[in-house]
Amino acid sequence: MHTQVIRGWVVGVLAVLALLAGASPAAAHAELDSSDPEDGATLASAPAAITFVFGEEILAQGNAVTLTDVAADVRLEVGPVDVDGDTVSVTWPESSPAGQFRAAFRVVSADGHPINGTITFTVEQAVGAVAASPAAVQASPSAGAASPAPVAEDPAAASPSALTASPVPASDDADAGLLAWVLGIGLAVLIGAVAGTWVMRRTP
Repeated sequence: MHTQVIRGWVVGVLAVLALLAGASPAAAHAELDSSDPEDGATLASAPAAITFVFGEEILAQGNAVTLTDVAADVRLEVGPVDVDGDTVSVTWPESSPAGQFRAAFRVVSADGHPINGTITFTVEQAVGAVAASPAAVQASPSAGAASPAPVAEDPAAASPSALTASPVPASDDADAGLLAWVLGIGLAVLIGAVAGTWVMRRTP
């Protein structure tokens, strides 16, 4: 009797597990089905938008998409996230360089489960480069305006300083002449003293 009860419990548990295993695929979370651009693609020009298509509908709130310039490691500003059923998209930035980009997404599926992922692709043509070139042209006159700065140090402006500095050697000559005059007087006094001493010793 007890053996039959135990067998019944085992069969029931196995049946429940089988039901759960069969229901698990139906309860699977949404996954990324496709993207535009495709992961690893090389584009001649930038796309109008970045689009992600998932296996089931996405909630309208709690979604985010970022775009990063891989070479510079700089995040670019994309448009707001637009959700249409199972499709999430953002518009391309108004200006961007050429190179490799990484688009990362975080969306919330209909069952409330968040989904994360990234794709990388290459764009061969910059956006907004033509609009940036006049700025560089406008910067060149300011560089030209800076060139007169060295001209401000004209030799003529420095000449008064040189002229005011010229009397300095004259004062040095005057000091040297005064020193020679004092030394001459001292030498004469010394010679006189020696001569007087010699005369006094010679006198009986």
